[in-house]
Amino acid sequence: MDTSQPGPLMMLVGGILMAIGTFLDWRSFLSFGSSGLSLDSMGLFGIITLILGIIIAAVGAIKAFGLSVNLPDEIIGHTLGQLLMVDAFIVFLWTFALVAADFVGGGVHLTWIGAAVAMVGAGLAEKSATAAS
Repeated sequence: MDTSQPGPLMMLVGGILMAIGTFLDWRSFLSFGSSGLSLDSMGLFGIITLILGIIIAAVGAIKAFGLSVNLPDEIIGHTLGQLLMVDAFIVFLWTFALVAADFVGGGVHLTWIGAAVAMVGAGLAEKSATAAS
């Protein structure tokens, strides 16, 4: 594991936190909680968050542990790091906006913290990849 580059490791941790956060309570209203993956209005957003968290964690693990997996350099004209940073930023904005509600559970807080860590990690990984080339 290459610890000289903190970006991929931060992506790994942030993606794991995002994925774990979807299984925890997102709504706590009078002891009636529902996770991010429940079958209500937040269910689709929770599923998208779970998938993006798994993808970010997988790419972070591949880069942090130096696994021999061929990842594409560019997707639709943008680098992989840029796309993952934008994905983490979108999840961060969505979940941080939910914090303003009175009935928010702990899963939302864990998810936005994980998205912020993943976003910073993707930015660091992109910066070090740009400096290397």
